[in-house]
Amino acid sequence: MMMAKPTLHWRTEWNNGTPTFTVKFIDASHEQRQAIERAADNEGFVREGDQWRPMERAKLPSLFEVVRAIDFDFIFEPEDADAPFDLQRLKLSPETRERLESLSNFRLDELAGYCPVQAQGEFGGSYFYLRARGSYWRFEAGGNENGTKGAKWWYEEHWPNKTGFEAGYMSDENAIRCILKAVEIYRAEDGGRFEKGHPEYERTTLEGWSLGALSLRSASRRLGITGEEAFERMTAYGIEVPYFADLELKALNSDSGTVLGLDEIKGVWTDLPDEDD
Repeated sequence: MMMAKPTLHWRTEWNNGTPTFTVKFIDASHEQRQAIERAADNEGFVREGDQWRPMERAKLPSLFEVVRAIDFDFIFEPEDADAPFDLQRLKLSPETRERLESLSNFRLDELAGYCPVQAQGEFGGSYFYLRARGSYWRFEAGGNENGTKGAKWWYEEHWPNKTGFEAGYMSDENAIRCILKAVEIYRAEDGGRFEKGHPEYERTTLEGWSLGALSLRSASRRLGITGEEAFERMTAYGIEVPYFADLELKALNSDSGTVLGLDEIKGVWTDLPDEDD
């Protein structure tokens, strides 16, 4: 009779950005269990029954390599894809956590990554997106997740730094503070310059393209001008043209009905269906 292969059932729980792993052994002998527990101790985990907490020096990949070398399988308990984002994943000060959790008409769906740090969610019935990279962070409201709808409002701010890269490594605490600041500005300021008919609407729209909050197609459509005219007016205003402007102009003049979207993982530009209002 074939013996069942020993298995580890692994579940992750979060508390203010710190994970605790609930580990259960299935079909493992006493000796096999002891071998795994010794490996966990050596790799920097503090064990209290089936609750394992990683110390600062703990290396999860190294532990997994040991477990597999002892010929164990894993069962990772999946997260509920439909469940709200677990705010306990974020390491926040008590003050910032209270502000975040008490923010009305607001939902955070994701905060993750480095270079850029990115977050998305919804507030006031509109999609929002945070991007922090280099020496700037930007908050956009009113677009959509795949970038085929341009933002209706945006705010960008310089991030204090020495090397020009710090914004892309900001902590959970700082990213949430940026989001809270942008939401407060949005709710407090007169957003008339983002609306047609306002004397600053054209400049604001072109600045949005320069910052990356809008595509050239969206900016041109909103202003009722050609791509070439957008370039000319950017120069007249003294607004910096995006580094990918020539690619966007080529796509616009091809009349393909698409916008260029950056695949953050692959680092390449791809065509997306144009859905902008």
